[in-house]
Amino acid sequence: METLIAFAVTLAAITVASLRYRLPPFLTLVGASVLFGLLSRMPAETIVMVATAGAGRIFTLLGIVIFCGVGIAQVLRESGRIADIVADIRGLVRRPVATAGAAGYLLSVPLMCGITSFVILAPILTHLSPDGRAAKTLLYCAGVAGMISYVLLYPAPVVYSTITALGLSGRPWDIDLVAVPLSLLLLAGLLLAMRRRMPPAEEAEKPAAGRNPRAWLPFVVILGMLAIGSLVPPLHALANINLALLTGLFAALATVPGDVREKALHKGTKNAGIIIFDLAGAGALGGVIAASTFPADVAALVAGNLPIIILPFVIAALVQAAQGSRVVTAAVTGAILATTPAVTAVNPLALVLMISAGAFMFSYVSDPFFWLLKRTTGDDFSAVVRNYTLPLSAAGIVTLAAALVVQAIL
Repeated sequence: METLIAFAVTLAAITVASLRYRLPPFLTLVGASVLFGLLSRMPAETIVMVATAGAGRIFTLLGIVIFCGVGIAQVLRESGRIADIVADIRGLVRRPVATAGAAGYLLSVPLMCGITSFVILAPILTHLSPDGRAAKTLLYCAGVAGMISYVLLYPAPVVYSTITALGLSGRPWDIDLVAVPLSLLLLAGLLLAMRRRMPPAEEAEKPAAGRNPRAWLPFVVILGMLAIGSLVPPLHALANINLALLTGLFAALATVPGDVREKALHKGTKNAGIIIFDLAGAGALGGVIAASTFPADVAALVAGNLPIIILPFVIAALVQAAQGSRVVTAAVTGAILATTPAVTAVNPLALVLMISAGAFMFSYVSDPFFWLLKRTTGDDFSAVVRNYTLPLSAAGIVTLAAALVVQAIL
């Protein structure tokens, strides 16, 4: 059980490094991977090898996706088209809270990053209400809503990473037959809870009209390629998420002036680099955890106390608490489960849902989005926990319940 103690110490160290010293996530997580490895009595050479391999694996999986997603977001932002997208959504849903929730939910999937969608929406959402408290409610609503779709829906990176790590065959889009209704149920619950915090006058505003259909072009291209590639076997290559995102980026760049392209690519490359480095740091920690005896120790801990079908959720929740990246949680948990009987004991759809449920849990100080929300809203620590950490954990519990229902039925 040494790795369980090492895990607890490492989590505490991450908390101290984040709260007291405000170290950047990449440095904190890479340092934590070394600390965990040493406390787990892994050879130094092995720590370095598996940490760099874990970081490299995340870059291979998400490097193009993140760069293109952030690039599209920056093009839309520099060209002013993100305001048109929000206006179109607002014209349909009519209310500020629903606008924030729908925008966050819809944009996080094609942008392949819940953080990126929040970053581009935040400047717009803060101007939807003159009341400071209401504006914060809109920001939290968009952030949590974005994470709901980001964690549950395919082809967003979390489910994509889970399927890839577990080597699940078949039609991955079938997962959305359950994930889409579940995510919409969670979104509806979020909107109802957030709406109660809005002043009545804020909910009576008239909808704005859309202005620029070209703002939606990158998303139409991405979703169109994914749909055609999935439905037409000879064109299966189009369903490759890297190719779809790359094409979407070129579509966005082709519709803006040269000065906007240059400015967007300059800023987008910088922002993408920060996100990728943070994810790579989380991948380094995840790689060290996966290479240790941590999986066996967790399995032994829950054996006899919890049914094996709960194991995917427990491991995912612990990994999420340790390193904060939901994509890494999915990839690492999948790699861990590949060595356990849970892979054959749990229905594949239920397995994916359980890992997603765990990825919702404990979105705390190791989660870069936690700090982004804190900086953007200006709230104190407890307020971010109350408005972000707890709602996502509640979504995790509901998702776990849905997974257990799927396991019982199928």
